[in-house]
Amino acid sequence: MGTLRDDNGGGERPQEGGGLPDLPPEWGTIIIPDDAGALDREGAPIRRQFRRTAIRRRWRRRLHLRPEPTRRTTDDSPGLAVPLLIMSIAVIATLVSLFAVAWPGRAAKTAPHVGPPTTAPVSVSLAEVSLEAPDGAPVSLKGLTPAVILLVEGCSCEKLIRSTAEAAAAAGTVNVLVVATRAPTLPEGLGSKATVRALADPNNSVRATVPALTNDRTSAAVLVNGDGHTVKVIKAVTTPDDFSAELSQLK
Repeated sequence: MGTLRDDNGGGERPQEGGGLPDLPPEWGTIIIPDDAGALDREGAPIRRQFRRTAIRRRWRRRLHLRPEPTRRTTDDSPGLAVPLLIMSIAVIATLVSLFAVAWPGRAAKTAPHVGPPTTAPVSVSLAEVSLEAPDGAPVSLKGLTPAVILLVEGCSCEKLIRSTAEAAAAAGTVNVLVVATRAPTLPEGLGSKATVRALADPNNSVRATVPALTNDRTSAAVLVNGDGHTVKVIKAVTTPDDFSAELSQLK
């Protein structure tokens, strides 16, 4: 095994004009083994570092990343394991979310359909509401209770008016008030089964007073007791069966 020394190590200085230059002093003593295999231990870390550098460069090219700046690396330099792990987790989480949303067996949860309320939860007084007779004379609801008020704006509702008159007659002294913006025309042949009157409500006072009917323009039935307070309100009414049970309670 040979030994090289720099000038400080006592080696001979080469002659001017030929030979090798002096080695840097900080290199110290350099030992050259007779068998190159003896350098395998020292070369293994360097080869590992070369392989890591090559792998990083290939991945950066595949991912279209900017070239890694030239720097001195050591065995402790981080590789691509951590970034690749983070990217893998992000991709897996995204795929799982997509599958969960698009899974065919997953039934969509929708809110149950709730139809419009048919009964007003709060009783209000219509005693102060004033309507108009067909000749324009004012008519106070206070003197016409108990009553069933049929709001028939935009509807002839002949069958409803007839059947309501029959139900009111069977219940006793219950008036039937057929109300629209203009006094509606009553069907013929009602007879004297019950007191049925056609009245006008040009200002929609009844709908404005009853909360359940404020924004409603469908046919409706409002049951009012003897004190003028609402007992039941039915929107989109088509038959007196919806309120016949309450008719006998109107006093």
